[in-house]
Amino acid sequence: MHDEIPVTQTILRDENAIRWEFLEDEDDACAVVSARMELLYLNGAGRALTLPDWFAKRCFEVLPNRDENCAWHCPTITAVIDAEEITYCEEALAPTDGPSVTLGTAVIPMQHHTEDGAKAVLMFRRKSADGDQKRFQDKLLADARDLHARVTTHHD
Repeated sequence: MHDEIPVTQTILRDENAIRWEFLEDEDDACAVVSARMELLYLNGAGRALTLPDWFAKRCFEVLPNRDENCAWHCPTITAVIDAEEITYCEEALAPTDGPSVTLGTAVIPMQHHTEDGAKAVLMFRRKSADGDQKRFQDKLLADARDLHARVTTHHD
């Protein structure tokens, strides 16, 4: 009985990898999340941000964060739940082996739930302290709109 859960998760992870493999072409870290913030897919850049055993875990369980209560006030979670348009948020990750990193996050809501339960695609991009905030945000949102068009093409 215990063997069924890992096998089932492996099958679902493999199906999602096929469904979302086009995200591997993205330079930015990308995640596909359910309405409960469960990670359904991470591209290579996204997998580099998290623990190896990330599939079907909630983002706040596997992304390095020192705030134990981040789920209660996370703007990305709020946007995944409520946003109807592409929304800009910021994430602060705190890896144990390095300095904190601030990521700009574009939340791309899925208009229709896909068979894997995807609610949104997240596009993460590392912010630099010396960059123009408005230009950074505008560029990330423009790239997210382009990605949204590709997501729509793959899932319609």
